[in-house]
Amino acid sequence: MSNFFNLIITDIKISLRKKNESIISILFFLFSILILPLIFQGDQDILKRFLIGIIWFLTLLTIIFSVEKLFENDYEDGILDQIYISGIPLETIFLAKSLSIWIITCLPIIILSPLLLLLFNIQTEKLANIFISLLIGTPILCMIGAVTSALVLGFNKGSSIISLITLPLYIPVLIFGIEASNSEIIFNQIGQEFKILIGYLLIVVAVSPWIGGLALRLKYR
Repeated sequence: MSNFFNLIITDIKISLRKKNESIISILFFLFSILILPLIFQGDQDILKRFLIGIIWFLTLLTIIFSVEKLFENDYEDGILDQIYISGIPLETIFLAKSLSIWIITCLPIIILSPLLLLLFNIQTEKLANIFISLLIGTPILCMIGAVTSALVLGFNKGSSIISLITLPLYIPVLIFGIEASNSEIIFNQIGQEFKILIGYLLIVVAVSPWIGGLALRLKYR
């Protein structure tokens, strides 16, 4: 367990040293949202109708951009080799990397998204919903992206082919994430959308480390 947390802390420190990659992904999300009033010419009705969906879509793009070379960069730098030689299971490495990229990339998005709704003064009654739905949905997106990154490294194939194969796994998260964000206030009752997201999260947490570990193991055969 200590190895797991040490990996997360080390990975976060390395990412913070490489400020460009982590900052660019967050700035991409932030600026994409901030220019929406210009695109829609300040039309509040259109913004109200599409803002939550756009937030989810941009969140997905930001995560895909961040995890695209999650393992490949560490492999090229020799970091992954050193961790593997130390005897830490590849499943643990996969889970630690997934959690660290979620902390670096998704946590700021989860915090910023409700603030952006307040800034635009749009659907402020949905602040709790979008916060909690992103809190549940973004780990799923991160782990699917991490599995894709591990498969690209393990099979040594073009990322576009494997990305197309795993792309359908993102779609239910977007659909139910948007539905959950637009549902009734979560404190009244837990909607069906939240239950589906939680169930999907539990399945992904249980399955993805084994798939990711297996994909990474192919690189060391």
